[in-house]
Amino acid sequence: MTKPIRITLLAISLLAALLVVAALLAWMLFDSDRVKAQLEARLGDALGMEVKIGEPPGFSLFPYASVTLADIEVSREGQAVATAESARVQIELGSLLTGTVRPTELHLQRPTLSIERLSPGVFNIYESSSEPGSPNELSLQRLQVSEAQVNYVDRTSGLEWQFDNCDLDLQDIHHSGSGTDDALAAFAAHGELECQTLRQGNFTVSDLSMEIHGDNGVFDLDPISANVFEGQASGQLEMDLTSSTPEFSLTGELSGFEISAFMAMLAPGQTTTGTLDLELSLNAQGGNWQAIRDSTAGNLSMTGGGLELQGFDLDEELGEYRATQRFNLIDVGAVFLAGPIGLVASRGYAFTGLLEGSGGSTRIVELVTEWTIEGGVARARDVAFTTQENRLALGGGLDFARYRFADLKVAVLDRDGCAIVEQTITGSFDDPDVNQPNFLVAAAGPLLDLVESGLQAITGEECETFYSGSVAHP
Repeated sequence: MTKPIRITLLAISLLAALLVVAALLAWMLFDSDRVKAQLEARLGDALGMEVKIGEPPGFSLFPYASVTLADIEVSREGQAVATAESARVQIELGSLLTGTVRPTELHLQRPTLSIERLSPGVFNIYESSSEPGSPNELSLQRLQVSEAQVNYVDRTSGLEWQFDNCDLDLQDIHHSGSGTDDALAAFAAHGELECQTLRQGNFTVSDLSMEIHGDNGVFDLDPISANVFEGQASGQLEMDLTSSTPEFSLTGELSGFEISAFMAMLAPGQTTTGTLDLELSLNAQGGNWQAIRDSTAGNLSMTGGGLELQGFDLDEELGEYRATQRFNLIDVGAVFLAGPIGLVASRGYAFTGLLEGSGGSTRIVELVTEWTIEGGVARARDVAFTTQENRLALGGGLDFARYRFADLKVAVLDRDGCAIVEQTITGSFDDPDVNQPNFLVAAAGPLLDLVESGLQAITGEECETFYSGSVAHP
């Protein structure tokens, strides 16, 4: 009796499978509008926005049940914020029998996303100050995004970021649908992100890639790699999103980047040669960008040697005492002490004094820039460089939280580290107040004599040390 029972069970199973396939085919052929509506509702609930599908969905049962969509638009309050050329949604076969659609995988092709920050806490896709409802449960085995473009515009500052040709592959995406107090703590995903280019003004990052590891709202982006200023960047970003005050930790380095590529941001056409190495370690916390900037703390350093600037001979310009009035020392600091000041310079104040040089070239024998960052303010800890005859140093700080110069000073030093000439810049990054160079001793003759002899030998009085860092007098 065992054999007939087995044959009977097999026949029943085959018949059931045929009935399921027939029911699915009939349902998909005659009720595509219902499927489309359910997909729009399901995806809309997951995103918290309105989803419209332009073309009727296409269906397939093999090798797995799937729905292919075209001409997708996602909007909020009637304004489109995202589109996609096509999407393929793999669905759970059993869910179709109950008249529902349960996605298991999603693949978006050539999507675009436009995010605008309209005012503090207000974006075109959400308002952080509003009280959103509890997120719905979300579970996807895989999310793939191909050839995506993302544009971010901050209307309050005018900054615009553009991510081009990005590919995202996430697996094991899950959100339990918990309440708002721990919404992010219930989120998990793992995968990879790659972007061909990232642009902000004339600053470009290419070949950006990162691995994403996230469980219970704690995400580790490691490793992160990219090409910046023709150098290789690497780093790691940790994000703890489990509370109302998220915490962030970033470490990274940029090895062997070309100062010529960096200079192209500040002064296109300026010929500069040499490479630099940069390292940073930052920590911050906060639920918005202002809070993150206000809490940022850490260290940044940059070192290099054998750098050369064509078209300007700094030693010659400093050779005669009065010749220093022909250019701004701040310009020198912007170019050679680079680091944070070079980056903010590209955003606002135009450092162009060095372009009006008298010919020749300037060779930087040694360069060290070490900054301590606390409360969003970067302060010079050891920032100086030497030419063949002179040593210059930078003091003061840069307030990134408020986009202001914090009494930033550049000085020409004597052999004892005292300032012979110094210049101060204060005010906003966009519209700073640049003071005239301050000559700390009234004496005629070559400036080099003061550099070698020292202020104390000329004045007979002890001077206040401006710089006591690691860069030795030439």
